[in-house]
Order: sequence, then C-alpha cells, then structure tokens
Amino acid sequence: MTKYSYYIIKENNPYFAQEPTLLKNNYKATKYAMIEKIVNKDGSENIANIYYSNDMVKLQNTASTALSWYNYPLSLKKDIQGNISQIM
Repeated sequence: MTKYSYYIIKENNPYFAQEPTLLKNNYKATKYAMIEKIVNKDGSENIANIYYSNDMVKLQNTASTALSWYNYPLSLKKDIQGNISQIM
C-alpha cells in the first residue's frame, strides 16, 4: 500500500539499467534519469519506475507534480511542506 511517491533527478548512469523496479526498466542512454520512489505505509521504499530523457525541463515538470522531489543536477529539492531549497 502506497503512502506517497517522490522523484529523484540525477545524471544518468549505466548502473540504472540493473536497478530493480516495480515496472519494466527501459534503460536508455540519455543525459538524465528520474527515479520514481514509492514510500509504503510501513515506511519501506521501492523504485516504481525510472524515466530517461535528455530534457531536464520535461523531467522537472513531471517531478513538480509530486509531494516532494530532489534535482541533483540543479542542487534543488522540495520537501513535503512545499519548501524549495538548495541540496547541501
């Protein structure tokens, strides 16, 4: 049972091709990867999906619909309260 989900945007890494996901992981050699993580009611986390794109704006627009997100290439994050700040 899902409590909520959040996104993590990182520079793509070939290691992501081997990452287990709940949905099929269609690895693509792109500049960025966006990881969708699900937090379950018991506090455990799973990777639901990994999206691959060269378009940072497209990924960030998708991430902005979530409760929280982390964008490592831009060093920004949004917490559950909606505050956007620098990643330290």
